[in-house]
Amino acid sequence: MTLSYTMGHFMIRRIIYLLLLVGSCLGPFSMPTRAAGGSRLEQVIQTAEAKKTKFSIYFYDPATDKPIYAHNPDTPLIPASNMKLITTAAALDQLGPDFSYQTRIALWQGNLVVLAAGDPLTGDPVIAQRRQKDIYAIFQDILEQLRQRKITALTGDLLIDDTIFDDQRFHPSWPVKQSDKWYTAQISALNFNDNCIDVNFAPAAQPGQIASYTLCPDTKYVNIENECKTISSGSNKLGGRRPQDTNNITLFGKCRYSQTINVTIDRPSAYFGFVLAEYLLRNGIDINGKLIIKNLRDEKGRLPGDLEIFLTHTTPIREVLPEANRRSLNMVAECLFKTLGAYFDPNTSTSSANPAQGSWPRGRLAVEAFLKKLSIDPALYQIDDGSGMSYENRLSARCITRVLAYMLTQPTADLYRESMATPEDGTLAKHNRFSEPQYDGRIFAKTGFLNRAVALSGYAKTESGGFIIFSLITNDHTQNPIGDLDTIVKEIIK
Repeated sequence: MTLSYTMGHFMIRRIIYLLLLVGSCLGPFSMPTRAAGGSRLEQVIQTAEAKKTKFSIYFYDPATDKPIYAHNPDTPLIPASNMKLITTAAALDQLGPDFSYQTRIALWQGNLVVLAAGDPLTGDPVIAQRRQKDIYAIFQDILEQLRQRKITALTGDLLIDDTIFDDQRFHPSWPVKQSDKWYTAQISALNFNDNCIDVNFAPAAQPGQIASYTLCPDTKYVNIENECKTISSGSNKLGGRRPQDTNNITLFGKCRYSQTINVTIDRPSAYFGFVLAEYLLRNGIDINGKLIIKNLRDEKGRLPGDLEIFLTHTTPIREVLPEANRRSLNMVAECLFKTLGAYFDPNTSTSSANPAQGSWPRGRLAVEAFLKKLSIDPALYQIDDGSGMSYENRLSARCITRVLAYMLTQPTADLYRESMATPEDGTLAKHNRFSEPQYDGRIFAKTGFLNRAVALSGYAKTESGGFIIFSLITNDHTQNPIGDLDTIVKEIIK
């Protein structure tokens, strides 16, 4: 399918992962006594279970090759964002620590060409701030290359090939009513600003007046209707509605002070191209053709021979992993999931040098092959997406712990562990968890939260410098179980 967008001179208009070692150290399970943690731990669990909360818990000491504590370790539950631990482990194992996303920019017969690679961090605002740049850095690099070639006008089209991923951008198991929320941003081979538009609100001069707003990026790609009113007291209640498959956004709510919200956009590849075109036009590069999204490869997967690649934007997997595990950005995990699918060879169950087309079904095959490699019983898991947003995912605490134990034996152990949240950084720090001084530098974990599921899995450093591996999942709680999970961990690792 080819999408075409017409561009004028000054304005653009939208037309549209030692298998045997792991097998032995986490082999046939012998239920330990529940002495670890004492009566307080048991009381926490029994109290919650009396309220119908389901638990799957497993603590394992790789130094002694023995489990420390277990409670329903083989019960598969909805893992929420702990699914990201499986996706990132599989990505490191199958793609390797030297893998990088390479978005290539080229010239071809008067056309400006963008060859997408599935990079989830293009224009990511957190990464940009960390590098002391802005979200437009890749566009600035393209502009500079065009200027070096004395190009002031594109006589052809702006062509985007995003076919390394399929065009299913919103997972079928995700809630459609939440499709405009940042955590369900669409998944594409070409991404920008986390596939959201940032709306910066400011109150008007008088209560009752329509609040003002600015957009980042400042683009005409979306159509805005502003119904947000200024108030003189109380808290902000701001939102943005975008019907699925459109870029029509309605701003609503009440504004008393400045605040920024994020609303997802439809068709991220077109979003990237549209904002790129606007950027070039603002900086003196005329575009006389169209924005076209199409497959530029022939039937053998070859690009045109006269294609001149003049810029490669590279993002190493080492930079991607923390954004999935520490920051828990769903879009990043899903791009890794589809990338796994693109490079997975079903005939060999290994990674291929020649990518096919990434998709959620192929990603599932890749992740399942990784778990099969670890001899994990398929009864302990069910894979549906890469981030854990789907309520169809199922993982047991034993399954997660096996993956964590395997990764601890690999050359990439430090890279994997350090991609997780700590009490000093990421989602643990954000919610002030394990903030007591005795946990400084000791906890490396992935949090997880959905309406019916809360999870916490990772590594706890011991006094000897080794690690205790743990996984805790709860489902169907009637009150927030985060405090219970933290208490269980603290009771066992103290």
